[in-house]
Amino acid sequence: MMRAQPIAFTIADHKNAAAFAAAFLFGCILSVASAPALAQAPIADKLPATSAATSAAPKQSAPPSTGAAKSPPTPPTYPRAASAAPATPATIVAAATPRKSFVTIGDKPAILFDAPSTRANKTFIVSPYTPLEMLVKLDKLTKVRDAEGVVGWVENATLGERRHVQISAASADVRAAASASASLVFEAQRTVVLEVLGSQQDGWLPVKHRDGQTGFVRLTQIWGD
Repeated sequence: MMRAQPIAFTIADHKNAAAFAAAFLFGCILSVASAPALAQAPIADKLPATSAATSAAPKQSAPPSTGAAKSPPTPPTYPRAASAAPATPATIVAAATPRKSFVTIGDKPAILFDAPSTRANKTFIVSPYTPLEMLVKLDKLTKVRDAEGVVGWVENATLGERRHVQISAASADVRAAASASASLVFEAQRTVVLEVLGSQQDGWLPVKHRDGQTGFVRLTQIWGD
């Protein structure tokens, strides 16, 4: 059997252990107290150099606004193909309105019918040498219109070959030449019929009265040419 150690030895050992523990604890306290500078160092000192440089760079602000609205971009322009000029109203009228054709009653009166038949109703008797506008021509009859706008049918056999015109103005001066300054030959009243002797010259037409007098009359004062 082992012999029990004296109590006094055990207590001494415990005292030594307590003294050792106290000395160790005191050393730890001194170590902690000597490191306040490291604990209180700024965080920036511990960051990498690149991070510090990045955080120190100043921020660039956007340029101040002038307040003016930006205009939209201008669309590109392309050359246009040349096009023909549109027809003017005068051109259209000239193309759509053919020249009027006229006929003249012969040396005997003619009967005006209301239809293209000699059995149709007889409406008027037309005087010899009266000019008429030709509207429609058939084998035996022609549809005509006179200076007053009356429309009817006459037999082709009653038409003459010599052209005549009718004075449409209240009166017309027939002069010796195709000029307003030419001498006056005679004066013709409204509805007087004159025989045409030739083609018009500068707005004047050579004519002949049934009494034999000849001269020039203005185209604006006659009907039938």
